[in-house]
Amino acid sequence: MTTDPTVKCKTRQDTEYRPRLRGGERESMRKTLARKYDGGASIRELGIEHGLSYGLTRALLLEANVTLRSRLGGRKNRK
Repeated sequence: MTTDPTVKCKTRQDTEYRPRLRGGERESMRKTLARKYDGGASIRELGIEHGLSYGLTRALLLEANVTLRSRLGGRKNRK
C-alpha cells in the first residue's frame, strides 16, 4: 500500500477511498503528525496537508499519545 493521497482505490460502487495506513507507514505518519501538531499546526491543517480526514488525523494523534489542545487553544486575541 502507499500513503500517496493521489492513489485511489475503487469499491464496488465506484466510490473512491484512501488505502488504509498500516504498520510502518502508520507509525511514521503518527510521528510526523505528532511533531507538527506539537509545533503548532491544527488537526485540520495536518489533515489537509497529508490528505487525511479530520477524524483519521485526530485518531493518529491520539494513538501517538499527544495531548490535544482545547478547541480555542490555537486562537489568539479572540473577543
